[in-house]
Amino acid sequence: MQKYLTYILLATSTIAISQPINDDCFSATAISSVDNYCSSNGEFSNSDSNPDPMIPNSCFIGFSNGVWFSFTPAEPAITAQIQSGGIAGNVENPKMALFTGPCNNLTLVSCSPGSSRFNDELTVAGLTIGLRYYLYVETSQTGRFRLCINDFIPPPSPESDCVDGVILCDKSGFQVESLTTAGQDITELDSLFPGQCLQEEFNSSWYRWTCDQPGSLTFTLTPNNYVPGEPSDDIDFALFELPNGIDDCFAKEMIRCMASGANGTIDLNGIFVQDPFEEWERCSGPTGLAINDGMTSEFPGCVDSGDNNFVDAINMEAGKSYALVVMNFSRTGLGFSIEFGGTGTFQGPSPSFEVIDLDGLNCDKKLEVVNTSLVSPDPIINYSWNFGVDATPPVEFGQGPFEIEYASIGTKSIILTVETLNGCVVSEIMNIEIEPCCENNSDLMVDATTTDVICFGDETGVISVQGSGGNPEYSYSINGGDFLPNTVFNGLAAGVYDIAITDTKGCTNTNAVTIDSPPPIEVTVSADVTINLGEETQLFGNYTPMSPGDIISWSPIEGLSCTDCLDPIALAPGTTTYVLTVIDEMGCEDQDSVTITTELVRPLYYPNVITPTSNDVNSVFTLEFGPQVELIEEFTVFDRWGNPIFKCDNIDPQDPIFEWDGRFGDCNGSFQDFVNPGVFVWVAQVRFIDNVTLPYIDDVTVLR
Repeated sequence: MQKYLTYILLATSTIAISQPINDDCFSATAISSVDNYCSSNGEFSNSDSNPDPMIPNSCFIGFSNGVWFSFTPAEPAITAQIQSGGIAGNVENPKMALFTGPCNNLTLVSCSPGSSRFNDELTVAGLTIGLRYYLYVETSQTGRFRLCINDFIPPPSPESDCVDGVILCDKSGFQVESLTTAGQDITELDSLFPGQCLQEEFNSSWYRWTCDQPGSLTFTLTPNNYVPGEPSDDIDFALFELPNGIDDCFAKEMIRCMASGANGTIDLNGIFVQDPFEEWERCSGPTGLAINDGMTSEFPGCVDSGDNNFVDAINMEAGKSYALVVMNFSRTGLGFSIEFGGTGTFQGPSPSFEVIDLDGLNCDKKLEVVNTSLVSPDPIINYSWNFGVDATPPVEFGQGPFEIEYASIGTKSIILTVETLNGCVVSEIMNIEIEPCCENNSDLMVDATTTDVICFGDETGVISVQGSGGNPEYSYSINGGDFLPNTVFNGLAAGVYDIAITDTKGCTNTNAVTIDSPPPIEVTVSADVTINLGEETQLFGNYTPMSPGDIISWSPIEGLSCTDCLDPIALAPGTTTYVLTVIDEMGCEDQDSVTITTELVRPLYYPNVITPTSNDVNSVFTLEFGPQVELIEEFTVFDRWGNPIFKCDNIDPQDPIFEWDGRFGDCNGSFQDFVNPGVFVWVAQVRFIDNVTLPYIDDVTVLR
């Protein structure tokens, strides 16, 4: 382990509206149980996270945009996975680092390779059961992701040759971080099993066991990078009987074989090109033995109608030995997890013990741990004890009995690990609850500082706590929640909060603090109104409280005399809802809206007779509109034979020059002789302010 001094808790802190609530170690998101824990897809985000103080490390962690989680393992090993891509999330190049606390003095335990674009995996053994760990997640591109953590009792390291294969002594599940080699003997599958679905060994791990109680055996192998609905590593396996006993791999007999996977073709460069995933999805992901499957083998690809990535379960016989080889055909280097099922059992020792209450199950009181393990045909040769957090002594070896004492309260885990003459390693875990031993005159206190919410009704309040007196280390609870070492509580609404503190002896104290809220911004606007198209109306806005620097804005902006004033004049281009938004200097805002309903009135006036050479009021032809018209796109006069005799385009309806005085020509001043008296047809294309264009056609009589 490497230990580094990190950063000191400040008296107060603030959190941006979109900042993750687990942006630093002091406010880490606590995961109550890591027994096969998985968040929902995209549940967590590191968007808008702030940089953390740099901790020197060799993990290529930059502490630039990470978020924090905490958990207490119930078993001595964990595998943590970050899943992204597809439905799981959208972060890229995730990395993880595991620490022990406290947050102002973190100790680096391990870190992940961070070598995949969308996924990352970290497996760590040798953890202290009951100790709180802190997991830091960082990515090259921020976004959302899925987090999975599982604690387990680790088996011995995987072996890639049958003769060295790990001996399993019970049906406890486990996880293997990586598969990277085929071992020393790479011919174990080549020639012994002609016609079987597997005839080559690659990236493998071997396991052996002997049946104790006869019965069925099932298991499920799950690739470490498995995400439902997405392609994952292709895990293959073969199951063997060992008729000459657990130590004779040469005479092994294959009884189950699984090699199904992706369909595809080999291109001209010799590269395997996969078919669309939906065509072979049923042969991807988890694999194993299943009751009533009906198949004893599945060959490469996903061609047969019965292919489903599982083969039939077996019925084990008492005293018979078996071997299992698991291989990663995808050769990514990643491993798998396995869960066993069925009614049959494996031979192995049965470690057990009991705890005798000598002075009461309290801290600072002595307990006696007595070994009660059963004697088996395979004798136990080693006993290893781990008594957990704050135990004296912390570890022991041998059969015991042992007297132990705990310096702190809470759930304590005692682990007995035994090893047999044949190499079986089995662990038994017992959890006991150590009660308080607090003295009545404890001087334990908790101080708290608050940061008020930024805007009325939001959840940006912060409480920072600091314990003193009593017996450090401290844990804190807010409003009756779980006690955690977190010293910062983010994302809080306005209100009164009860802060409780407890120390290692179980002493407690409380303090009540208040998070205040500014008054709400309340925006009001005038009532909805109905007008004719092209008419103006005034909008009236108001808000409280008013302060210098407030930002006032109306939207949409079309048809408004001003957009940053309270009372604009509106010439609405059709029925429109205008929204008034006010934002104060803290970024708090409120809105109200008013709808202007526009009646689609489109009046048009024109003469039907003109006398061009007279001084009458009807000496010229013109089109008269109301304010509804935006543009006369085209105006043309035709004679009785359909010949155009006068034409104008793109006429401003307010242009006083626009008129036809009965002469040949156009609006550009090219006037010629007057037309002979008669009836003429005119056509106009008129565009209105609501972006509607309508055609108009009629006739006009020209007299002399």
